[in-house]
Amino acid sequence: MATSKTNIKIVTAKAQHVLITPRKANLLLKAIVGRPATLVLKQLAVTPKKAAGPVTALVKQAIGNAVSSLSASPDSLVIESAFATKGRTLKRAHIGGRSRTKPFERVASHLTLNLRVLDAVASETKVVKKTKKSTK
Repeated sequence: MATSKTNIKIVTAKAQHVLITPRKANLLLKAIVGRPATLVLKQLAVTPKKAAGPVTALVKQAIGNAVSSLSASPDSLVIESAFATKGRTLKRAHIGGRSRTKPFERVASHLTLNLRVLDAVASETKVVKKTKKSTK
């Protein structure tokens, strides 16, 4: 029994120490998985979330990586997976009433995005030409 392996090309882009919590970044990253990369850039341009800026930069970085390393067309790229993990935590403090300190933490994220390059044959739509038979 012979199985044929398809040649799947994956391109990875990472951004580290982004000052947004992983929970907020994952809300946006999970929403873009499975979509074409060029469509995601248009959607992120009108998204009011704070994480939209770093995610847009990450998608552009991944598209640039795919174009330069694999000579892939930006239209043939689909987001395979995207996630955020916890990065460093900066401990800070607010000064409260009666000279008391109120601690808070600024949590950073590590963003990871994987793009899949679709095959040129699969991405093109096949047009079947209908030929007319000559009737005499």
